[in-house]
Amino acid sequence: MKLIKNTLFILLLLVVANTAFAQEDLTLYGMKSVNENMYLNPGRMPETRINISLPVVSSTSFGLSNSGFAFSDLVMKRASDDSLVLNTTNMLSKLSPENLISMSASTNILGVGVRVKRNYYSFSARAVTDFTLAYTKDMMQFILQGNTSFLGKQANLELKLNATAYAEYGFGVTHITKDGRLSYGGKLKILSGIANLNTKSAKLSVFTDSATYAMTATPDIQINSSLIDTGTINNNGAGSNIFGSNKGFAVDFGASYKVTNKLTVSASVIDFGFINWNSNVNNYQSDPNKTSFTFSGFDAVKFFNGSSIKPYLDTLSDSLKHTFYPNKTNNSYKTSLSTKVFAGANYTLAKGLDAGILLYGRFLDGQLYSGLALSLNEELGKILNVSASFSQINKTSNFGLGLSLNLLPIQIYLASDNIFAFTKVDEVRSTNVHFGLNVAIGRVKSN
Repeated sequence: MKLIKNTLFILLLLVVANTAFAQEDLTLYGMKSVNENMYLNPGRMPETRINISLPVVSSTSFGLSNSGFAFSDLVMKRASDDSLVLNTTNMLSKLSPENLISMSASTNILGVGVRVKRNYYSFSARAVTDFTLAYTKDMMQFILQGNTSFLGKQANLELKLNATAYAEYGFGVTHITKDGRLSYGGKLKILSGIANLNTKSAKLSVFTDSATYAMTATPDIQINSSLIDTGTINNNGAGSNIFGSNKGFAVDFGASYKVTNKLTVSASVIDFGFINWNSNVNNYQSDPNKTSFTFSGFDAVKFFNGSSIKPYLDTLSDSLKHTFYPNKTNNSYKTSLSTKVFAGANYTLAKGLDAGILLYGRFLDGQLYSGLALSLNEELGKILNVSASFSQINKTSNFGLGLSLNLLPIQIYLASDNIFAFTKVDEVRSTNVHFGLNVAIGRVKSN
């Protein structure tokens, strides 16, 4: 048992260390032959009777999403000599009042699913990391151009951060009706939190007086953290960080209905849940009684006349500490998962070929981020399945591709929502990749 715990912990650390992306999996949703699309809709009945997921190799996914700007919006080539220059004005013009950077990754630890008559029972264990950072245009403008852009105005400097690593254990059931037209199902997930850093509030309002240029800053900061205790790792084994006291629950549910022989509609809700953080908790909150701090500059004449600036700096330091130094507590707290919603329709154009439309939504801190994908999905015999997609997300259009090689009992698959991401890295705003090798046994005959 100790070996299993330590192995789970090492796999999770590998995921955390390599997290650089956030997943949408819009292309994978249309790949009916791949068992992993049940992570997107547990109401779909798999095409094989027995499915086995092996550690890491069966399902690994990672992705990136930035709603604000691409690298090429900030760094450009100078026309005269091709040298790289920063174009902050162009980058700021691409930003919305609120922007989002999202990165996540997941890998299977173990999974098994078995169909018994018209029911499919499954169990899965996964390691998941999720990182979201929302930031305001005012903050980037203040950092890059200073306070001169906000003379006589208030700058809203705000960050919303949620970085989470957790282990997920899911128990799923899917049922299909006798006529095969309707299937529906759900999954109950037990969550064990590894680490979290969350800003419930991280606001700094800065007003610059247009006459005196004096800046008045008003903080509203509340940060929660539950981080890995390195002493626990050394003394009690790595598994205690996975099977610890940071417990949570989540549910997935969905359905698929064949309206006619050619039209099928489907919908699902994924990751509706929470984690309670109780282990190694620290809370930092600004003191509401210390409302603001005003910086009016200093007398440069005295400095150049040889007067010491140290007394002024000491006073400034004390004032900053008095205003911004947070109160520290150790209270448990709760975070929600970023719930995802899918709704789609597929229409059969010819035998083995269908066209699909998919609406996607993700809820973060009460705000909905949405996307749209169109797809063509073709079964080239029983061995090869191909999906091509066009998606609109984060102000950009992407072309995706999915391939599934079904050499049963071995299945190999690869899917990405942006196949040009690795050829035009500087222009990427959103991309992902999901790949794996499954053991799939016993193809089910379709009605």
